[in-house]
Amino acid sequence: MTKKIFLIDDDQDDRSLFCEAVEELGSEIVCYTAANGRKALSQINNKEIETPDIIFLDINMPVMNGWQCLSMLKEQEFYKSIPVIMYSTSSHPEDVEKARQLGALCFFTKPRDFKSLKKSLEIVVGYLHSNSLSSLMHNSPLFVAPQTQS
Repeated sequence: MTKKIFLIDDDQDDRSLFCEAVEELGSEIVCYTAANGRKALSQINNKEIETPDIIFLDINMPVMNGWQCLSMLKEQEFYKSIPVIMYSTSSHPEDVEKARQLGALCFFTKPRDFKSLKKSLEIVVGYLHSNSLSSLMHNSPLFVAPQTQS
């Protein structure tokens, strides 16, 4: 079964590398991209793309940033079940906490090289294929699980 990954990131180079890494993982995975949150929501709403199985969402983007997009995705009934991984150069605890508060599955700091990106995406795709994405944040040190408050 084909899995659909959607990267929302304003950096064209990051989008190209991301999709190249996804393509190398196999033909059963489709990579969609958008340059900002508004464009991404439009693509989903207008059925320009199939509903993604998972969304990687950058934080700092023009037009509609990642926080605004995540809020909109989690407020709408149809989209709130789509797992979202915040995907950023940031690794600040405040950003990880904000991701938790807004409903992200986990927080992933962008890797510095292609090999690391591909390995990370391999992990995600493995969880996608086994339908166990909720285990991702507990079993991989690459992905930061937002802490729940006690």
